[in-house]
Amino acid sequence: GAAARRARRAPPVAAIREVPMPALSSTMTEGKIVSWLVEEGDEMSKGDAIVVVESDKADMDVEVFYDGILAAVLVDEGETAPVGAPIGVLADTEAEIEEAKAKYAGGAPAAAAPAAPAAAEPAPAPEAAAPPPQ
Repeated sequence: GAAARRARRAPPVAAIREVPMPALSSTMTEGKIVSWLVEEGDEMSKGDAIVVVESDKADMDVEVFYDGILAAVLVDEGETAPVGAPIGVLADTEAEIEEAKAKYAGGAPAAAAPAAPAAAEPAPAPEAAAPPPQ
């Protein structure tokens, strides 16, 4: 039946792809994002320049190797990243954009978690201040 025909089709290739920091020279170990040429949500085609990276030698446009939508910027303008580290994420569909944002943004709140105890510290102070007026 129709279900069997659908099952035989090759599953779509996972279309969430990381955009790595490229090695723009043989001596480059990290690069600095000069500017993003596209914004999150913008569609792009294979070969489109999407970001300008400053290497140890020069500023260069970096092209994407896939068609897709920029789902997330992982390294902001002015920040550096080691060669090979993901600087952005491409996706093919709205659902994948949400999945990519959840996957990559998921790391940020976890990193912010250590700040929570610091925020909790002021709470004991008012409690300590409350008893003396009585």
